[in-house]
Amino acid sequence: MKIWFWLLLLTPLGGYSQISIDKAGDGWHLKIDSALSVIHQYDTTKFQLLNTACSRVQFWNGSYSTNDGDSTVIVAVKDVNLGSINNLALVLLHESLHLYLMDRGVELLSKDEEHLCYRYELEFLKKLPGPEPWLINHVVEQIQATK
Repeated sequence: MKIWFWLLLLTPLGGYSQISIDKAGDGWHLKIDSALSVIHQYDTTKFQLLNTACSRVQFWNGSYSTNDGDSTVIVAVKDVNLGSINNLALVLLHESLHLYLMDRGVELLSKDEEHLCYRYELEFLKKLPGPEPWLINHVVEQIQATK
């Protein structure tokens, strides 16, 4: 009987316990939670890196998504308003890779780091069934721009 108690106690009850998502907008936190589910479903390795590097997701009115240099991904409202869960998944992956590299003390030229992050996105996109063509085009353009 004791083992069941501990298993139940240690089992997450849904969501992603290590990552807190600020509540903002009209259900934006639910969209981020959906993006986390997509990442978890299609690439558990990338999900584990994200879960290691990121402890919080916030929102802001800036023109691009970014991170705080510590453990927070900051999602631009314009990325939320695009209405694409896959795009939000890419934002989370991209910014979490930046955070992971910073945490590990990896120093790259800005252009090289961006190139790496966009290639990371493309690897994930290739695992999705039917990703939006505009997302693929955007990522490929960014890879070309950072060569």
